[in-house]
Amino acid sequence: MVNDFRNRLLDKDLFPINAAGYANRVRDKANIIIWGSSVTGQYVYDFLKEFNIEEKVKFFADNNKTKWGGEQDGISILSPKEVKEFVKNDQNTYVIIASQRLEEIKQQMLSLGVKEENIDIIGFRLAWDYLRYRGKTPLQLIYDYLYEFEEVFSSLADERSRDVYLGLLNYKISLDNKYIQEIYSPSEQQYFDKEIIEIKDNEVFCDCGSFNGDTLEKFISLTKGKYSKFLAIEADKELSNIIRHKVNELNYERVQVYNYACWDRKASLKFESNQSSGHVSLQGDSEVDADTLDSILKDENPTFIKMDIEGAEEKALLGASNLIRGSKPLLAICVYHNLYDYYKLPLIMKSLNKDYILLMRHYSEFSVETVCYAIPRDRYSLSI
Repeated sequence: MVNDFRNRLLDKDLFPINAAGYANRVRDKANIIIWGSSVTGQYVYDFLKEFNIEEKVKFFADNNKTKWGGEQDGISILSPKEVKEFVKNDQNTYVIIASQRLEEIKQQMLSLGVKEENIDIIGFRLAWDYLRYRGKTPLQLIYDYLYEFEEVFSSLADERSRDVYLGLLNYKISLDNKYIQEIYSPSEQQYFDKEIIEIKDNEVFCDCGSFNGDTLEKFISLTKGKYSKFLAIEADKELSNIIRHKVNELNYERVQVYNYACWDRKASLKFESNQSSGHVSLQGDSEVDADTLDSILKDENPTFIKMDIEGAEEKALLGASNLIRGSKPLLAICVYHNLYDYYKLPLIMKSLNKDYILLMRHYSEFSVETVCYAIPRDRYSLSI
């Protein structure tokens, strides 16, 4: 198994080569609009600046109307209507989507008249990874912790998981999207992959990082209302209120909403709100109450825990250690926020309960939405 891992893992540092190749392709564009301001747009702009092509950026754009007419890096932020007018006069406008919700924004761009060949859905993730690993490339980091990555690879229960794992690591090393194209599953299967999971009629589902209730709606639809309880935990106060409104408006039953950040201790933390990826940060513009799942859910008995909490998964898992050891819930944990999480989180899950079977699946054409499942043996539907 170890030899298989080492033989299939790239050993050439293609990261800087392919980043420069992308920059050279963008260099040929006359007018660039970065769709997405704040943190996401800044990644793309800073990447272009690294390669001395930031002057190609004529505008930022955003769906947040409070930003329209403002500036970022001295560059005007347009509304969707203004983008449409600009594109009408310049059919060669190149739009780089800087958002986690790539496909959704891409469809919006098409509706505004941007030609498909002028819509860039690669640059954001590439820029994100490039700027994050400038000090030490993914190849160097992976080889620094090669034993731990090998241990995860050897612990994965099926060949599909091992293919996914290697594909993602090779993408990180190379920034070549072909490695992801070979291993991703349809996005609608995320968290509830029928190949490996059967949802029970008495499920007590804990949704850490509930965002705007999208997973809640998906869960209600899949279960047709046959479940025991849905526990929605969201750190962003505004999003928590949106979920509560949705629950009331749609008459969802047996749903509880908690406005907490999942953590490894009780604390008050700085929180940086963002349209799709709010997270705990020292640069946060607000504060949020944080606590452990062991404490938040002390009166509950969750059977299924999902986490997509923007890099806080390690803290949250450690804060749920008693629950995991005692109740052995099925775990669906996002590991894509940090390269270290690709080995840390699976090994933490396995250490907390030896009964777990580990599987890895990826649900996007890009380097986001990777889920590691820890499934109790009595709930595992695939034959090993």
